[in-house]
Amino acid sequence: MMLAHQCSGRASFVFLVALLLILFLLTANRLHNGPSPAFPRLRGQWISVDDQQSLIAEKPDNFCGRDFNLLRQGDLALTKSIVYSRRCIRPVHGNVDRAAVTNISTPLITSKTTLSLTAECATVEAPPCEPLTLHVPPNYPQEQYPHLIFGVASSHDRLSESLPVFAHWLSGTGAQLVAVVSDADQVDSKFDLQSLEAEYRQHNIAATFIAPTQTVAIPRKDTTTDATPSSPAPVEQLHFLLIRDMLDRATPETHWLGVLDDDTFFPALHPLSAALREHDHTAPTWLGALADNFVSLRIWGYMAYGGAGTFLSVPLARQLAPHLESCIRETTVVSGDGMLRDCIYAYTTTKLTVVEGLYQHDIRGDAAGFFESGRRALSIHHWKSWYRAPVAQMAAVTRVCGDCFLQRWRFGSGTLLANGYSITTYRDGLLDSIDLGRVEGTWQEPDGKFDFVYGPFRPRLSEQEKKSYRLVAVDGEAQKGETFRQVYVHRAPRKEGSKGEDVETEGMMDEVVELIWEGGAA
Repeated sequence: MMLAHQCSGRASFVFLVALLLILFLLTANRLHNGPSPAFPRLRGQWISVDDQQSLIAEKPDNFCGRDFNLLRQGDLALTKSIVYSRRCIRPVHGNVDRAAVTNISTPLITSKTTLSLTAECATVEAPPCEPLTLHVPPNYPQEQYPHLIFGVASSHDRLSESLPVFAHWLSGTGAQLVAVVSDADQVDSKFDLQSLEAEYRQHNIAATFIAPTQTVAIPRKDTTTDATPSSPAPVEQLHFLLIRDMLDRATPETHWLGVLDDDTFFPALHPLSAALREHDHTAPTWLGALADNFVSLRIWGYMAYGGAGTFLSVPLARQLAPHLESCIRETTVVSGDGMLRDCIYAYTTTKLTVVEGLYQHDIRGDAAGFFESGRRALSIHHWKSWYRAPVAQMAAVTRVCGDCFLQRWRFGSGTLLANGYSITTYRDGLLDSIDLGRVEGTWQEPDGKFDFVYGPFRPRLSEQEKKSYRLVAVDGEAQKGETFRQVYVHRAPRKEGSKGEDVETEGMMDEVVELIWEGGAA
């Protein structure tokens, strides 16, 4: 009996020691690796032990480093100190009404922190990043577009400068770009077209750059017959002759030839391709958009305006190809778009089909009214001349949530997010009285000249009635496990320096709102 009792006591003692040792090891492991498997992530998901380290990397107190350095980039031109806030967004993909304004009762901007951008990174206290769930459309499918060939005629410098923007919508798509370098045939030209082509191909763009095959202007019938043909050929004629250059590179897979301006921009190719699929590429077909300023229609007439993108089926292009030079000689218009219209009417029975969502954008000044209207844009034009907008950065959010570019949400009592363009806060109670189905007339002369495309309008609001944070930068590829960041800025007033430059005044601070999107599927 006594021996059995002793054995039982020793067993209990060993069990107790083992239990204490296990508890100690579990506690040490928790302190080393973070929370237990049942610890909830900020984004509303449950995290496993294997994912705990990534959670630690995502916590707001890891702000110092890449996050902070993005705000300090010189090209953002922020003030030395800023008022900063951010939200961490978890996109939920599904069937949503893309055209509707989604109402969220809570505010978007929940807290603000003053950050000194000249401080040592290690001394910067991490701002809060409260989670926010937004319902968005599905991601665009991973597709190739070998059935599309795009053509543009422009100068070497403009084509070189346009690479980052072309890369946004062409990189890795399988679509072709054929570019006629309008000044490549000049006597003093030293442009290396192979080098430019290689730059584009480094960005995974299937681009071909060629010198003009037409080296002198073709005289029109309204010019004097004894005039010496000018050299080089006008860009407008090269723009029209692109039809033949693209046909030379067409394959049995080619369905559409797209004639563009060098500042035509597509937020994404998937919705454009889907819109083109609604039309018969096996028949002679001419697709495009009218100008959105009725004055342009009165001057130039009814036709596809090339800045919005003009699309010809291969059968129509083949009908036109033998007549291109004749069409230039017979026309009385200067524009390449007008030459194309006259040629189609002279040699075919095809008529223009207007495609909704292609925008010529003959608007000047502040284009906020368009971009904050929630319209779904297949194309955008004049973004670097008639108005200014960082379109490639704006549309980069399509990598996160497909058709969510310019999708709108209303937060709290007076904040509107137009995704990729702006965050706007309205004076207390004002947003309740605004019809967001109307376009705010922000650009020059938003009146009867534009209402056939953009109407109905509502009056432009003053700076005292609304405060806008415009997108200035993005960062990240939005791949699985990564994040995509949008930086929106409301700039403090600057004073003008002696050389006309903006000068920061003492105590002034820009206000920055950063939206950090959770990456989607790889």
